[in-house]
Amino acid sequence: MFRRRQRNEASAEAAREAERKALFVRLAERPETVCPFLGLADDRTGYVDGATEEHRCYAFGDPAPLSDEQQTRVCLQRGYGNCPRYLRGVLVIPTEELEALRRPRAPMARPAPAPAKRRRRRRGALLVPVLVLLLLVGGGGAAAWALLGGGLGPGVALVSPTPTATVGPTPPPTPPPTPPPTPPPRTPEPTETPDPTPTLGDVFVFYEVGVSKGDYRLFEVGDDGQLIATRAATFARASHATVEEVIASNGRRHWRYVEGTYQGLSYVYPDSGQFVVRKVFRRPDGTRSSTELPPGSL
Repeated sequence: MFRRRQRNEASAEAAREAERKALFVRLAERPETVCPFLGLADDRTGYVDGATEEHRCYAFGDPAPLSDEQQTRVCLQRGYGNCPRYLRGVLVIPTEELEALRRPRAPMARPAPAPAKRRRRRRGALLVPVLVLLLLVGGGGAAAWALLGGGLGPGVALVSPTPTATVGPTPPPTPPPTPPPTPPPRTPEPTETPDPTPTLGDVFVFYEVGVSKGDYRLFEVGDDGQLIATRAATFARASHATVEEVIASNGRRHWRYVEGTYQGLSYVYPDSGQFVVRKVFRRPDGTRSSTELPPGSL
């Protein structure tokens, strides 16, 4: 029974994952002037080019109706990124889903090919005719000396010319070895910028769990605090998501996902691994601040 339940849960989760990815692919195809959280009352990905009563905001919670002025001045303008509801919605989207909304970069132009190097002139090809000419000149001088040697008088001996070694063509120079290609520099992993510390006037909005790259264990926790099931979770880099604090009847405190791929599963300290929980606040200017809970309160 337990294995069958696990298979059913895995199939349902795979279906939800495929539907979620398809949703964010469609949202990423929108024009830059349309907020990705804008939709119709009966169609999450639909929208109208203009203000209408059918528009709803899907940033967080239940779909919220929007005034004509809000749609005209914010939702259908490039400045929708400054909307408080948009900022709140971005904070609760898991990192994997938020990346789907990033637009692809334009392809970089390829550099023009470098001009071919001129081939070096082979000096050996020029040396061969010169040496042949010298041999011919030397041989002709020796013959003339032999013919005129009798008129020089007694006691003068003819000296035979020293034979000259035959010089073959000079081999072409060996080209230098081609250096191996230089590997591209490794791109360092991005680091998170810490939030400012909450001050007077900041309003608490939600809890957030943060993990580093690695493997973790998530649990399904019953109301009585018993661990019903466990699941492994692997993150390729640092990630964070919205959670809620839950205290079971036996006093066990756990931090449960409220949405996303792992919705309904919880981090349990210290069985889940090394994780942190932040208390996130909204500042008067719309930005966020946070404070990290001590390990003793996890």
